[in-house]
Amino acid sequence: MSVNIKMPKWDLSMKEAKITRWFKKEGDMVDKGEDLFEVETKKIINKVQSPAGGRLSQIMIPVGTRVPVKVVVAILAKTGK
Repeated sequence: MSVNIKMPKWDLSMKEAKITRWFKKEGDMVDKGEDLFEVETKKIINKVQSPAGGRLSQIMIPVGTRVPVKVVVAILAKTGK
């Protein structure tokens, strides 16, 4: 099973954000709650945590790209335990 990781929306006026850093690369294992990427909005710079544990199977949006909220930026392949 996979999990779509989307650009979060932190306030009502937020329309988009720029990905400024990926803390993991494709193929890396990620724990639930671990910092996954960093985004910059008009107001803040914030870290986005992984919603689940698994393997980061695909990064769809590269660093420096502005992304509308709720757009899928990466795909996480969940690992069964």
